[in-house]
Amino acid sequence: MRESNLKIIGEVIIRISHCLISYHDYEVKDIRRVYSHPQALGQCRNFIRKQKLTTYPTYDTAGSVKMLSRRRIKHAAAIASRKAAEIYGLKVLAEGIEDDKNNYTRFLIISRNIIKPVGKVKTSIVFTVKHVPGSLYKALKAFASRGINLTKIESRPIIGRPWEYYFYLDFEGNVEDNIVRDALKELSRKVTYIKVLGSYKQSSNNYALNYL
Repeated sequence: MRESNLKIIGEVIIRISHCLISYHDYEVKDIRRVYSHPQALGQCRNFIRKQKLTTYPTYDTAGSVKMLSRRRIKHAAAIASRKAAEIYGLKVLAEGIEDDKNNYTRFLIISRNIIKPVGKVKTSIVFTVKHVPGSLYKALKAFASRGINLTKIESRPIIGRPWEYYFYLDFEGNVEDNIVRDALKELSRKVTYIKVLGSYKQSSNNYALNYL
């Protein structure tokens, strides 16, 4: 997103329910090893510990089910969705095995074209600050002083610059709003780099779609 002209035009928040998936002649008690994406393995840590399973990270959740469907690995299962089990013809041994029942993942919709958002709008930006005391505080003050609600802040290391970070920030409001425009103008004077990633309709958080 930093290096392209793509813009965020929407977000989708999906409820994630993990399943233990294996061959039709297996039950949970038969499983000794489990395959999945590291994130899914971490989200099912308690179940894995209780069943005393050995974990094997893979490139994604559905891919681990696909791999099992093609290779008969003894006493093995995958963690993925019920939909993945249906697609690859395997059996759901246990469902809802995630530790947190409020387990949601946000997906961003991106486009080359900017679409004017309607309803409750959120904006995402990325910026960097000088590596000096109080620089982040001074940057965020541009929003606090105007009563703009921040919904997320996340840092990512800048490659080649130890202990310096990109800050990804989500806040309520549209870049076309005067108050947001003024905040970004003030922010630009306090940072070393800034890019608006997009303004888009805020998700209502009521999705219950199935993931792969």
